[in-house]
Amino acid sequence: MFSTLFHSTGMPALDARDDFARARRAQLAARVRRRLAGRRGPGQPATPPDNVRQLPGVRRLAVVPLGAIVGTVEPSPHFDERFRPASEHLRMRWERIALAVRRGDALPPITVRKRPEGYFVIDGRHRVSVARATGQRDIDAWVT
Repeated sequence: MFSTLFHSTGMPALDARDDFARARRAQLAARVRRRLAGRRGPGQPATPPDNVRQLPGVRRLAVVPLGAIVGTVEPSPHFDERFRPASEHLRMRWERIALAVRRGDALPPITVRKRPEGYFVIDGRHRVSVARATGQRDIDAWVT
């Protein structure tokens, strides 16, 4: 479930707080690297060229590799392109989800739209962010 790269104190609430702090530091470092490289873009998750939320489709439950998730259907200034938290605004919700993951609680599947370039998140950006930060390789999703 977790990558061996992440530490665990045995106190899930403290570990969830540390997970958020580590993810925020990684996002801030990436932002500095992006600016030093001369890229001034917002660094947000990609959005598809058309509104995929409105397209009909058949839903199926699947396990989706986190690396195949390329963006969100709606712009999200609270996450960077790798779904790291780009704002302190989402700390409480992010830590609640991280705490649930560390305790082994079941979380509902995210909802994604499959496109040729990858998967776009309709619902579940925080869960994707926590999953990536805790070293998970895939996530349960309703795919349309």
